[in-house]
Amino acid sequence: MKNLGILLRLAIFTIWFLALAVLASGVSLAADLNGFLREKGKGDVALSYTSESYDTFWAGTTEVDVPNGGDVDTESLSLWFAYGLSDRWTLTGDIPYVDAESDGFDMEQSALQDLTLLGEYRIATVGTKSRNDFIGVAGFRTHASNYDPNLPVDVGDGTTDALFRFVYQLTLRYFYFAQQIGFDWRNEDAPNGFPLYTETGYLGRRLTWTVNYWMLKAHGGTDIGNPGFTFPSNQEEYQRIGSKIYVRLTKQFGLAGVYYTTIDGRNTGNSSGFSAGIDFSF
Repeated sequence: MKNLGILLRLAIFTIWFLALAVLASGVSLAADLNGFLREKGKGDVALSYTSESYDTFWAGTTEVDVPNGGDVDTESLSLWFAYGLSDRWTLTGDIPYVDAESDGFDMEQSALQDLTLLGEYRIATVGTKSRNDFIGVAGFRTHASNYDPNLPVDVGDGTTDALFRFVYQLTLRYFYFAQQIGFDWRNEDAPNGFPLYTETGYLGRRLTWTVNYWMLKAHGGTDIGNPGFTFPSNQEEYQRIGSKIYVRLTKQFGLAGVYYTTIDGRNTGNSSGFSAGIDFSF
């Protein structure tokens, strides 16, 4: 019994450590927004694992192979949350622990990446049978550890940024369409960004299925290979498509899966990846 008690305390400590270490992923879950806000006092916490890889990347707009016939692999363990401060305000956040490595570049980096916190406010809701929601969002993203951001293989850009989003969502019974547009005001030498996120989905009693499109445009910046370039200063741009499935197991617990792939880019990897996680509602 004594040994069992020690094992239980060790298990609790391990879970608590993970929760502290990985408050969500290389593709920030907090920044992928739709019009579903939480009621006052209600919320979700999700723990997820993400894996992505690529063996070619864009140096500027030219697609090239990773050196030495290798690839770049990135894994992350993440904790994401959303909490209803009121029926109109929802606080959302995430922070991932990321491991990035490459046999082609012969380097590896592991660290807490970036903490993202966003406040979502429902500006207006119009209609009943066809519901139209308008959401305004503001927040920040900042590096959560002192990782080196100026490497071919690293875990992030190491900047502190102000994030602004506007979301429109149309809901028709079991189907919905959400469109997010945004502006990332970035500091240091990283160029400002203009993210766009589109989500359309089916809302079942136990199953939610969505199809997604991500696009990021940057205002200026350098290309890989330019004289004096740094990796945070790159004009990083991409277009990605993907799909998500969420299955509710009980009133409190659900399982989620995501797959995505890159269809075009600039100064970024031609990556594909998947994510799997568990969600707890309270």
